[in-house]
Amino acid sequence: MSRKLIGWSIAAIAAIFLILNYLPSFVADSLYKNVDDITDGEMPATVTSFESGPDVISTIGGSGEGLNCSLPALTNIVFDGSRDDKGRRHLVLQHFRQACVFHDLCYRHGLATYGYNQNDCDRILQNAAFRLCTYIRNGSGTGSATRCQTDSKMVLAGVSMGGYNAFRGWDRSTYFEFESDPFRSDGFQASRVVDHPFKAVDPAKYRNDPDQVILSFENVRSDIAVTCMTCGKLPVFEYTQDPNEIDAELQSVGVTKLPEALLKREPMLSETVPIWLPPRRHHAAPHLLVDSKGKDHLIWMSRNNPQDTMSCIVGADAAQLLTNTLPRRDLCSKDAGSLLSMVEVDMFATSPLPMEIPGAPEPIYATAISPQKTVDNDLSFCTRSASRAVDQSGNDDRSRCINFTGEAVTKGAALGAFQDFPVIRPGQQIVFARDVDQRTNSALTAIWQRAFGDTYSPGGALLVIDVAPPATPKGPAAASLKKIVRFNIDDRFDPMMPITRKVDDLRFLSLEASKETVRLRMVDFAKDNPAIGSVRLTMGGGDVELDRSWAARPLMVLETRDAQPKTKLVFSRGEIATDPDKPASPGATTEALTLQTLVFERDAAAPSDAPFLKSAGAACRITYEFAAGHTDWPCYRAFDPDRSMRASPAARMQASQMLVGHFSKGAGHGIAFPDACLKSEPIILAPQGATFTPVKDAAGWDGPPKLRRTIKCEPLDTAAIVSRPITQKAQ
Repeated sequence: MSRKLIGWSIAAIAAIFLILNYLPSFVADSLYKNVDDITDGEMPATVTSFESGPDVISTIGGSGEGLNCSLPALTNIVFDGSRDDKGRRHLVLQHFRQACVFHDLCYRHGLATYGYNQNDCDRILQNAAFRLCTYIRNGSGTGSATRCQTDSKMVLAGVSMGGYNAFRGWDRSTYFEFESDPFRSDGFQASRVVDHPFKAVDPAKYRNDPDQVILSFENVRSDIAVTCMTCGKLPVFEYTQDPNEIDAELQSVGVTKLPEALLKREPMLSETVPIWLPPRRHHAAPHLLVDSKGKDHLIWMSRNNPQDTMSCIVGADAAQLLTNTLPRRDLCSKDAGSLLSMVEVDMFATSPLPMEIPGAPEPIYATAISPQKTVDNDLSFCTRSASRAVDQSGNDDRSRCINFTGEAVTKGAALGAFQDFPVIRPGQQIVFARDVDQRTNSALTAIWQRAFGDTYSPGGALLVIDVAPPATPKGPAAASLKKIVRFNIDDRFDPMMPITRKVDDLRFLSLEASKETVRLRMVDFAKDNPAIGSVRLTMGGGDVELDRSWAARPLMVLETRDAQPKTKLVFSRGEIATDPDKPASPGATTEALTLQTLVFERDAAAPSDAPFLKSAGAACRITYEFAAGHTDWPCYRAFDPDRSMRASPAARMQASQMLVGHFSKGAGHGIAFPDACLKSEPIILAPQGATFTPVKDAAGWDGPPKLRRTIKCEPLDTAAIVSRPITQKAQ
């Protein structure tokens, strides 16, 4: 080879190196010169779990498409891949995985759940990536923080330019809660199924009300109101001018004297009432925790700001929320004089969760998994009573932590534990950890990893943490790492969620969507080598494969509380009736959608390979009629596929939250869909044999302006229908 050719080859290689290493960072820094410059050092807020009803074990979102960075493997080559001081490389697809998990969920569910647009999701990604990078740095030089900022901008640039089609508008976004700190949201709604708050107090008065009711929480920039959507129009207490005249309902929540705000009133149980939570905080939806005695607890874990981990923990029940929450003082503490329990503590984590610790004097605790900035990135489990008043001495306003040390939790697990949904059981918490670093002594392997990396994150561990009451009143809960299960399962199967509430049962379910179908998968982490297995669904005497469209809306997993409990899988899917060749007319006054539900069940004690049998299903046609000339209002216009960010009544219903509970007098679980346009009139489907029927065929008003909804349902019992797209259903 001539010297000239060698010279040109070296020059070409040098040019390629310069382009790959400097051009992307130059473009990213130029496009996003003025992004947030974060100096507080906190980890980003992580995804969290919300359950909507007492029988719900888990809700599986993500549309069966996995949770990962969704970037080409070659992306690694343009990011910082140098070793840290321990010789480890943090490649981009694993380095920023925590931020990418949130971003995936935000793109798929953020609009329907929190009103997030694509820009909101992208900016949250960049912010989270920068926080991660300052926490997990490649290299150890003084310029590494600057490189972190550049890397986070390149992640943002990549998704902004390449992910525009992945963001889901009102035609594809569906409701799924995952955000512990929705500070970017202008407003959102979340519903919870709870036992009737007063039926046990006065059975005769509330005899016509269902055993379980739906509470709808409307959050507008952290101003929160609640409506009991399925309560009867009955007065909570009778009109009086005497503050000492306390009826049974108020006595049951501890009211001993009527405040002035409740005098000379006769509030209806079904009316909307404000919830007085401490201001100047970002309030997410409440967590629902059902304790061992069957009592429902609604608990807010509210951050003060993104710069620290101070949290205002507020505990309540439905009866308190529907009577009086007005405090005497503007505080998050017992001194507020509220009927609700309030305590403000530093949880040392961005997404604390409530759990019950059986045997503790105050059994409801706030808990958090927290990586510590130590040499080995030790993993801590932090706890604090969710109701005990803060003692001003002895740092009682901080949670108490127990460190889990050693190599078992530092192989990526200390940081990986933040990356997937935690599982909360009485006295037990389970978290998934995915490895975030690459270790090798081979130069050739290092080059290969640097160039191609791992498209998916396969390695990780499941951590089972047993939690017992603290040894001292103010001490940490006695937490111990009971089990660590290493696994090698691609994050294409994330999230993996539990199939049962039974402690020590480590069977988890996930959805896997292919181009045409969706399959239910199971992993038993009690086995030595956990692996993905298939779950059979049967219908009409044979196995059935569901169409991919059944994965778009989250799957709900239930475990009944009967003498012989059953495990139920509740699927749903929807489709707006639009003609792509004939866009919606600006003057249209009607629109319709098809909404289908499908329930499979088996005995909870059945072996893992037992099939789930289809037990019920319904196909419903929902039609909206509305007045013309009001298209600026989202509830008075038909959906236009060319303007997918503009909502309509049918689009909102297609994306709506699904609830399961005992909503009617008959036995069995009903299914409900809150209606964003008719907030006091959710669609409720009552069980009727192997199908469901609407409790009300029509809702709304005739004006002015007119807005009416009608619904007609029929059985869904043909395998051929559920195995193909909803639009192919025979008319």
